[in-house]
Amino acid sequence: MEIHASLKAEEVFFLGSVGITNSMVMTWLAMALLVGVSWSVTRNLKVVPSGMQSLLEYALEFIFGLVIGSAGQKGRRFFPLIATIFLFIITANYMALLPGVGTISVKNPKLAHGSAHAEAPLLMAASADQALSVGAVSAGKPEGARAEADAADHHEPETIHIFRAANADFNMTLGMGLIAFLFIHGSGIRVHGFKGFLEELATPAFLTPVKIMIEGFVPISLSMRLFGNVFGGEMLMAVMNWPLVAIPFIGMELLFGFIQAIIFSMLTLIFTVLATTVLPGHGGHGEAHGQGGDHH
Repeated sequence: MEIHASLKAEEVFFLGSVGITNSMVMTWLAMALLVGVSWSVTRNLKVVPSGMQSLLEYALEFIFGLVIGSAGQKGRRFFPLIATIFLFIITANYMALLPGVGTISVKNPKLAHGSAHAEAPLLMAASADQALSVGAVSAGKPEGARAEADAADHHEPETIHIFRAANADFNMTLGMGLIAFLFIHGSGIRVHGFKGFLEELATPAFLTPVKIMIEGFVPISLSMRLFGNVFGGEMLMAVMNWPLVAIPFIGMELLFGFIQAIIFSMLTLIFTVLATTVLPGHGGHGEAHGQGGDHH
């Protein structure tokens, strides 16, 4: 059994010159599921919840309890983003375990559209003599045949999976990491003011470069942790592709999918709390006065 493992997401089809990858398809499906469930639940709310409303309220109450327990009452301001991150990650992780994900394949659109030739690395261009000889050999071949031969030279698979775990794409997890990074420091600037934020970063002065490196590493740390675990789980499920053998590993992936959603969302919350904490004896900005006592 041959397993094709690709660190990057692969294009399933093209919208003009824009490639739509298999991880993007799963991202859109996860978003559509969350929007659909939220719409169906909120259009007919009941005082005594049941069914999907009860499940959604339980999930939100669980996240709200974690947020308030970690951040105090000011955590109410952080709750919408933390809950969104948690619900999206756990939904995307669990959808990746559905039958058909990582198994249903289509023909590589790069072969069909002859786009593999255009993506050959420019730095690996042949010399003028080599280019002339290659052109002479391939001149009599149809465009499709040349594209397939060129794709084979650059290790393009003939088929690709139409569905891939959304969080097994580093671009996806890095995007969420950058959103968390902007939220963390935006909240800190809102509390301390821009001048106070810079003063916190520059105190003491000799540690400023270290602080900048640590803060800059936050989105990488968040994104790599999630990407590595989900991608590793995807490879594990591809190897353990026998029904009886796969059952315990599916249970592990359900647990790890939940844990990764908790870790990403709670680390975002903790970093935000640290960025917005006003230490005793330090001035705040606007609404920040007196918030340092929320954590006692």
